[in-house]
Amino acid sequence: MTTLLLLSNNLMFLPRIQQAAGSKVTVIRVSDLDRLHQLIEEGGIDIVVADLEYDQDFWSEALKIFHESEHLNPKVMAYGPHENTEAMENARSLGCDPVLAKGAFVNNLKSILTNQTIES
Repeated sequence: MTTLLLLSNNLMFLPRIQQAAGSKVTVIRVSDLDRLHQLIEEGGIDIVVADLEYDQDFWSEALKIFHESEHLNPKVMAYGPHENTEAMENARSLGCDPVLAKGAFVNNLKSILTNQTIES
């Protein structure tokens, strides 16, 4: 079973990600650092998806944890508004690949998650 960690507080988007991910992927949404640290201690995070529309201080700090850790090695990606190039560059600098405009992420969600789970 693959575990996808969604860095977001968007409850409306969560079901779309769960549906696209399918039954072989457990999707866990996290929106605060305390919960993130708890999940990291539990282990088994395969994919991290950062919602760049959420609190930049939170997702930046969360991505730094994954980027700087030697023992954590999930696939890390991000999506956000295409006009927010600063946030997209920040996400790239913190190890996100791919970093997609939200529309591209939504339109290709199933194939993106399928490719990431196959590569895991």
